[in-house]
Amino acid sequence: MSEKTEQDSELEKIETEIDGEVVDAEVSEVAEEASSDQAKAPKGGNAGAVAAILLALVAMGATGGGLWYGYQYWSKLQADLQQMNSAIAAATQQQSALQQQIDTTNQQFTAQKEALAKQEQVLSSQDKKLAAEREKLKQQGAEMQQTLESVYQRVGRNSTAWMAAEAEYLLHVANHRLRLERDTMTAIKALEEADARLRDSGDPGWIKVRETIASEIARVKAVGVLDRPGLSAKLIGMAEQVPSLKVTGTEPMPPQKDEQPVAQMSDESERNLDTLLKDTWEGFKSIMVIRHRGKPVTAMLAPDQHFFVQQNLRLKFESARMAMLRGDQALYDASLQLAKQWLSDFFETDNSAAQALLKQIDDIEGVKVNPTLPDISGSIVELRERLKQVNKGEAG
Repeated sequence: MSEKTEQDSELEKIETEIDGEVVDAEVSEVAEEASSDQAKAPKGGNAGAVAAILLALVAMGATGGGLWYGYQYWSKLQADLQQMNSAIAAATQQQSALQQQIDTTNQQFTAQKEALAKQEQVLSSQDKKLAAEREKLKQQGAEMQQTLESVYQRVGRNSTAWMAAEAEYLLHVANHRLRLERDTMTAIKALEEADARLRDSGDPGWIKVRETIASEIARVKAVGVLDRPGLSAKLIGMAEQVPSLKVTGTEPMPPQKDEQPVAQMSDESERNLDTLLKDTWEGFKSIMVIRHRGKPVTAMLAPDQHFFVQQNLRLKFESARMAMLRGDQALYDASLQLAKQWLSDFFETDNSAAQALLKQIDDIEGVKVNPTLPDISGSIVELRERLKQVNKGEAG
């Protein structure tokens, strides 16, 4: 930048000297022309000489003004050029700084990439070591299980045998109660007791059988436990409430007493046709009683038929109980529907006893007495297979 400034100053000096010489030459030429004109002109032409001098001065001023304007324009261009050079230098510096940052970032990225590659290698080697350790532990576990089995075959043959026999018996009980009696609660208890027998034996060879038993227990519990004894007791109690119900048509309504007694005539002479008709109508109303009911009127039952109506309703509840015990869903639902209809048709339903019995029927009407039961025979099959293997080992 200093070299450019020095060159610019030298150029300005040269141009100033050239401009001065040009101006001096022009002034000298004008002076010579003026002197020659004065010599040639007559003495009477002083006005023309003055005009010529003025024109020369005006020309000199115009020339000086043009030179000054040109110099100012050239100076402005030089200043703009210096600003542009400064901006370019600043942009160059910023570009170099940015390039340095990019280079630094690339170096850091390369270093991180190398570190990640090293970590991947370390992790890969560790995974290989862990896989080898797992395989080694698996082999050791298999060897330990074989060793334990051999120990139990030598030492605990008798205890293991009778515990396995107890577990097999309990598994048979669970299958019997679930298949024939549909008793899920007893089946779950029997399965749990069989698992406890195999656990107490301490033989690791029963692990697979115990896993199957645990799966069967979970499937039976998922079905849901039906409290058959409780539901049976509830149906028996509902049947015992029947004698306390009122059968329709067994109790005739007592005659209603007139709120206003028949007007008695104080004088026999005041009786006429109107009073006679009124007395007759009042007497007829005291004899006939009109009873409004919300269902069709049925004939009054004889006293000996009350027992049969009540027994029929009791049989409906007993039929529902037997269907529940047998797992017959269709008969259970039909028996409860018939009991509700029989109660509504032949018994008074506007009292608290009948309403309570209807509420109890509604509560037990949606109970599922025949759920789909799972198969729990797999544990017995696996236990028998295990016993065969144990017997073969003892024979060998």
